[in-house]
Amino acid sequence: MVVVTLVASKGINKIARITAVGGISVMCLNLVLLLVSIAILCLNGGHFAQEVNFVSSPNPSYQSGLAMLSFVVFAIFAYGGIEAVGGLVDKTENPEKNFAKGIIFAAIVISIGYSLAIFLWGVSTNWQQVLSNNTTNLGNITYVLMKSLGMTLGQAMNLTPDAAAVMGVWFARITGLSMFLAYTGAFFTLIYSPLKAIIQGTPRALWPARMTQLNTAGMPANAMWMQCLLVCVFILLVSFGGDTASAFYNKLTLMANVSMTLPYLFLTLAFPFFKAKQDLERPFVIFKTRVTTLLATTVVVLVVAFANIFTVIQPVIEANDWNSALWMVGGPIFFSLLAMGIYENYRRRSTAFAVNVA
Repeated sequence: MVVVTLVASKGINKIARITAVGGISVMCLNLVLLLVSIAILCLNGGHFAQEVNFVSSPNPSYQSGLAMLSFVVFAIFAYGGIEAVGGLVDKTENPEKNFAKGIIFAAIVISIGYSLAIFLWGVSTNWQQVLSNNTTNLGNITYVLMKSLGMTLGQAMNLTPDAAAVMGVWFARITGLSMFLAYTGAFFTLIYSPLKAIIQGTPRALWPARMTQLNTAGMPANAMWMQCLLVCVFILLVSFGGDTASAFYNKLTLMANVSMTLPYLFLTLAFPFFKAKQDLERPFVIFKTRVTTLLATTVVVLVVAFANIFTVIQPVIEANDWNSALWMVGGPIFFSLLAMGIYENYRRRSTAFAVNVA
């Protein structure tokens, strides 16, 4: 995080180059999953490690209809990051056409890619044998799956058990390198774009003066280093948390899922009112009629609202798990109180300044 912050603070060109490398590494990783899964299917005579079932999930946590609906928030979370590139629209070549096309293309790729990947994991991984282990969590599941993919390929090629295990380890290692490049590329965008939208898109008086200062490269370097410090604290807590590190990571994910998707609800509700304003310059328009605007708004509001509601109440209803529910609710509450405190401080200072001027 320190290196990412140091390089990103040097300018947007550095971010663009490294993000491209991360994107390519993710594409290669998905290509490996596709090709190896097809090879395993052929070698095993079309046999799946996990029985194909489009109705019932092998995960015991998602057996009921309510649990399935609660999973929608994870599906929405899959698109997390698309909104972050909105802060870079002014850096895009011919944004009137390319930016809108890029968003649509990304949404299609994510939809097909996630669905296909989930299906293909059933070729090499059985839930009961591989994923039901208590050591598997939302942080390491990618490496567990890729190790299983390599081992299954080795077994399909009739290698010895030791050789198949070694192949699985190397699949996990290559995945680690690819994910490192991918996450690094994502960090370079996420470490800057949200800060630009939050700090440079709001009144300067809302923030401490040091946070709004730009360096010679036009980057909010001070704010980026403050953010880096906070993230490093969380990383240290997870890394040295002992037996509770996995549980802590899962709680952070639960907090982030609801906290990240809930703002979409407010943005979507505001969208029709934004479209109704006539005195605004709009470089490009996707929803060109009132009907399409209202239809898109209704669909998104219903999906996001019900996804968040079911995500919060599902652990309580089905497992009496108040702990997870409170963590999910605690995320939005904490950040809302923080935002209200920042705004109230800004309002008081603005009022005091107006009185002094008068």
